[in-house]
Amino acid sequence: MGNFLAGLLMSLLPPAYRGRWEPDSSVSFRYAAVLSGLFQLLLFLAVVANRYLAHLAWRGKELGGSGAFGVVGWMWYSVEFILHPHYFLLAYLTVEGAVRAGAAFLTSEILPTLPLWLALRLQRWLGAQRREAALGPRVADTVERGDGRAFDLHIASCRPKTDWDRLLTIAYEEQFYEVVKEETGPPPRRFVYLLRKVPEGKIIRGLYHYRPDEPIVEER
Repeated sequence: MGNFLAGLLMSLLPPAYRGRWEPDSSVSFRYAAVLSGLFQLLLFLAVVANRYLAHLAWRGKELGGSGAFGVVGWMWYSVEFILHPHYFLLAYLTVEGAVRAGAAFLTSEILPTLPLWLALRLQRWLGAQRREAALGPRVADTVERGDGRAFDLHIASCRPKTDWDRLLTIAYEEQFYEVVKEETGPPPRRFVYLLRKVPEGKIIRGLYHYRPDEPIVEER
């Protein structure tokens, strides 16, 4: 039962967060998404209906307490209700519940709820901003020639080159290199890479054209 309730909650999350838990779970996220979507639909439909009737009753009292008004008045107050930000959010969550339940049932697609998706996107953006600030200012890489024995190029960068590994071939000034070692240097260029020329005849799998100004270009 606990797993099933957790599945209902997890079905509200984006795939990147749900995927960490999904492989080890016996819960069917498709049916969890159907049920959570239906529950969302019914819950917010009830809230919207209650608020709508209360809004009409309030407008009716303003007209003298009778609560009676014509078709034009009813249409106007209905539009007023829908366009109010608070009620618009409730109406959106009602429709979203129907869409989520329908998508899961008909296509097995598990759609997250938009408020959580936006909150998690904001969390990621703030985290990226903190990591960027911790790395310091962006400056161009420095490239120095080696002695040809231990390494041929010494590249120091202010940002990590996460895709640089021994399987990647790096093209620079019409020469091909491969990473042989990674080191830590002083700020602001704390990420140091030692490269050696690719031996003749070696098969090149992935080719990357390197530029020393990459950290600055990436910021723009």
